[in-house]
Amino acid sequence: MRLTIRKICFMHQASIGDTLMVTPVYRALKECFPNCRQVVVTGHTGYELLRGNPHIDTLLRYEKGDAVLPIIKNIWRADASVIFDYHYRNALYSFLALIPKRIGYGKDFINVKLYDEPLEMYEPLKYLAAVKQLGIHTDDSTLTRPVATEQEKIHVAEILAEIKTPAQKLILFVPFSLAAIKDWEPAKYREIISRLKSLGHATAILGGKSEAERIAKEFPDAVNLAGKLNLREAAELISRADLQISGCTAMLHICSTTGTPSIALYGPTIPEQWAPKKNCTVITHRLPCSPCYNIEGKPLCQDNRCIKSISVDEVWSDAEKILRFRNED
Repeated sequence: MRLTIRKICFMHQASIGDTLMVTPVYRALKECFPNCRQVVVTGHTGYELLRGNPHIDTLLRYEKGDAVLPIIKNIWRADASVIFDYHYRNALYSFLALIPKRIGYGKDFINVKLYDEPLEMYEPLKYLAAVKQLGIHTDDSTLTRPVATEQEKIHVAEILAEIKTPAQKLILFVPFSLAAIKDWEPAKYREIISRLKSLGHATAILGGKSEAERIAKEFPDAVNLAGKLNLREAAELISRADLQISGCTAMLHICSTTGTPSIALYGPTIPEQWAPKKNCTVITHRLPCSPCYNIEGKPLCQDNRCIKSISVDEVWSDAEKILRFRNED
């Protein structure tokens, strides 16, 4: 028997990548229940990424310490609540809002029907598997691109005019992630950048404001865009680039929403779980000890030789192929 869902609440306060990986759920639910009101409760980062998402009806920003009553009022007596993180308070708020069907991931939730999927499954498919309990069945894991405003698009166009000519190809780099163990060596990135410049291509480096100083130190001759773009502007810039090269980073997931090809360097994390499925060339050396990052019961190594073993020539070979194809396109 098909469920009737007039109002649903999603609770998800997570990182950039995780926020984007849930977007297939919002689209799938709107397609299945076009008249259903979707309320999404998220944090500051999620709010910036999801603002303008065409599948979300009400987007609420909530941080720890904020008033709870406005949140409960907005989700009051929804038909269902889906909790996509491990925050106990999100389950509590759904309980207090008298939501009858509550689906969550993990343990220790209040009267929540749990879901759990294999570690190696692509992360968006795990989220889609959770809502099968609501009668939503789809394997379309395409992520929804963050929507830039017209003013943000103008800002990106101004930056592009400063860093490249119309005839130049633009290759973007994201050398640093939230965990240093996932990062390829800066010296190898510098060699790739040097080779691209010698062919007349334009290059630039993306990162957060906190990484700007480090990027300036490690890449003194590079165009440093760290901290100069918000997340929607970053998506807009990436969409106008010819290639992005990075490790397992948030910008890799943003890139996957734009159609721009990427080269993803994986070491201690699981590419089957995290790497984009389209327009992404994955380079990884699966050693006996890998993956080890965020794997329960497995110690994290201090020498990330899995990603260090990736050579400059491997990355360069794939970059040449992609750029050659872009020439022919």
